[in-house]
Amino acid sequence: MIRLYQKKDLATLSEIYRKARPYELGFELNSFKFYSLLEEPENLKRFLQSTIYVLEEKGVLKGFGGYVNDYIAWLYVDPPFHRQKVGIRLLQHMLEKLKTQKQLRISIVKSNQAALACYEKLGFRERETFSINFQGQTLEGLRMTREL
Repeated sequence: MIRLYQKKDLATLSEIYRKARPYELGFELNSFKFYSLLEEPENLKRFLQSTIYVLEEKGVLKGFGGYVNDYIAWLYVDPPFHRQKVGIRLLQHMLEKLKTQKQLRISIVKSNQAALACYEKLGFRERETFSINFQGQTLEGLRMTREL
């Protein structure tokens, strides 16, 4: 079931974020250190200001997604549940919640081909590239949009 985030979910979602981040940046040539949301105050603040949905089955939190206005800011799946359509289900749920928006936006690391394919499958299109500074390294990002 997909439901709204509850405070009791924070520790688990924080760890899902930490475990999923290497997959987000796994095709970069640099090695990075990954932290939980609870260890990243800036990201935690953004997380808490977002509308967050959690996919839970049989008491197990498998992933989460969230947005601020028309910007999908969060989509992380616990690695043991990759390739089980958890991300697609969360995205479809958010698309339904955001159907009154004219356009949706998302940003990804360009080397994350799995995310790119997932978003393209749901109608997002590449708009522009941009630079991301992450732990002192410059990465190439990709902005995508979907017209509704």
